[in-house]
Amino acid sequence: MEKHEIDRQANWLHIKYDGEDRDDECVNELSIYQNNDDPELQMLVSNVDFNNISHDNTFALTKDDARLLVKYLQDWLN
Repeated sequence: MEKHEIDRQANWLHIKYDGEDRDDECVNELSIYQNNDDPELQMLVSNVDFNNISHDNTFALTKDDARLLVKYLQDWLN
């Protein structure tokens, strides 16, 4: 795996990072799923530990959350 991979497939966005040195240098992955019938974005954050066991956490963003996140990211990009 490349150190950083990003991939978009249909309603999915996958971002993987291998060797994240601020954490534990293990693989981290963020997957976001958009379902047009659902008012929230579904997010899955995964971290693979030293024993190759994946630990998954889910999260959802509303459209209001997403608007604030876009503004936050735009401020950071500028």
